[in-house]
Amino acid sequence: MYDTTELRDGLAELAEPVTPTEGYEGAIVRQAGRIRRRRRIATATAASVCLTVVVTMFRVAGYGSAGQLAASPPDGPFLGWPAVENVDGALVREAVQVWDRAGSAGPHTAVRALAATQNPRLRSAVVVLQGYDKQGAARLAFFTGDAGESGALRVRADRPAPDPVTTQVISLVSPRLTGTAGAVSSDGTYAIAVAMPGVTAVRVSSTAVDEEITGSPDAPTSRLVVERLPLNATAQTTTIEGFLKPGRPFAGVTKVFQVAGEDGADGDARAVPAQVVSRSGQQVIVTFAKDANVQPGQLAVVAEGLVGRVSAVDTARGEATVDLVTSSGFAGQVYTNISNVRGSVRGDGGKLVMEGIPATGDVYKTNRVLMPDPAQHSDQIGAVTIGRAAADNAPGAATVELTPAADLVHLTELSIMTPAAG
Repeated sequence: MYDTTELRDGLAELAEPVTPTEGYEGAIVRQAGRIRRRRRIATATAASVCLTVVVTMFRVAGYGSAGQLAASPPDGPFLGWPAVENVDGALVREAVQVWDRAGSAGPHTAVRALAATQNPRLRSAVVVLQGYDKQGAARLAFFTGDAGESGALRVRADRPAPDPVTTQVISLVSPRLTGTAGAVSSDGTYAIAVAMPGVTAVRVSSTAVDEEITGSPDAPTSRLVVERLPLNATAQTTTIEGFLKPGRPFAGVTKVFQVAGEDGADGDARAVPAQVVSRSGQQVIVTFAKDANVQPGQLAVVAEGLVGRVSAVDTARGEATVDLVTSSGFAGQVYTNISNVRGSVRGDGGKLVMEGIPATGDVYKTNRVLMPDPAQHSDQIGAVTIGRAAADNAPGAATVELTPAADLVHLTELSIMTPAAG
């Protein structure tokens, strides 16, 4: 039996509000042909889309020898990622207003959210927005709440938008994410990371702590992750990893990216990337961007810890000389992590020694020793691991040898820590 409703609708679709004339039957035939062709095209397009989705699902699910992620097409100059979880529209509106007042030149247009939600670990809202500023430049901004102002949103970082093709995760690592703008938190440094679509687990770790932050890639997490780290943690000592859990049973997980933390918040010291171009004894020569604020006395670091201190700068050439921590020209004040035993360190041309240990102070083998960063505002914020005790200090002994934290032999690049602008 024919469905009379379907038949009637089909006849109505074929009908034309014209008076029959010679050749009218041909017009009806042509009209029906056009409709059939449109339907065939729509069906083919739908099949193509379905096939694309299936192929993408196979790529994202990681079938085959190794999991892969399908990159989201760029949204113009922006990341074409969908927002994480549910977006709180009220938070987005508040963040845009704050951005227009306190961030890059507003008003901001074409704003889209990557995240806008309350986070229990930070005990605050976390909002991440993309948009154009008044000059038409693509920007990316992070916002968190001010605990002293009933959670009112504050701009924590306002950057140029990242490369929408190559970026796999965006992050912010700072001790200035819970109070007024620029104020240091009382409970440590926080790392915020938003990963690309398809990632099933995100793990944050830091060389500033002796044990990696726990978090099994076997367990799914949100693409938005917030972790609390010690006050001495920085973006340079933080690593963010993304994992893909295949759909096949017992297939295990695949690491799809591992990158360093990107940057800090407004008020944090800034890391200037530098490349090692030569080495002379216990010094290395590095090059950096000529407009960077590199000065003698600033620390040179890698993810594992302290490399040395800048001793000379040629701003015209964009070069700096760095005394390695083991060089005879290196010395400074330090303290042990957790136990806070104070002392000083010096290089002797090949070794690194901690001196001036108080008679009541005990330093044990593998104890972490930190050096304050002069680019920071306190001895604890961003303090850099210079080394670990190679042995227990003998009873009453005021010295102990340290094993440098950084690999000083195979240096190719490092970061020079400079004060925050202003």
